[in-house]
Amino acid sequence: MVKLLGFVLVSFISLAGYCQSPPAHTVFDQLLKKNVSQSGHVNYKGFIKDTVALNQYLDLLSKNPPNEKSWSKQEQMAYWINAYNAFTIKLIIKYYPIKSIKDIGSSIQIPFVNTPWDIKFITIGKEKWI
Repeated sequence: MVKLLGFVLVSFISLAGYCQSPPAHTVFDQLLKKNVSQSGHVNYKGFIKDTVALNQYLDLLSKNPPNEKSWSKQEQMAYWINAYNAFTIKLIIKYYPIKSIKDIGSSIQIPFVNTPWDIKFITIGKEKWI
């Protein structure tokens, strides 16, 4: 297991009952409970085994960008925190095994990438982020 660096894993359950409501974060919440210890250590091999569920959740997020008019600020914040964390896990397992997320770019030698934060690895709607 590798301890997370640079972000905090927090899963928020979305509030239901809106037209164009936020996606439920239940799948991600279950994945976190299964693959992250109480002390914050992440079992990336577990996430690799759960790639189908993770990819389904990422697809759900990608196809359901936040609606600023109908979602509360709390729902929007939950969406972005979960999206960043879930897509970051996907990025890490893409290059697993690595000792640190900081190894992505610098030691893996992706052209024009010095850090993992130079990579636009989050797709929401038709836009790429980060």
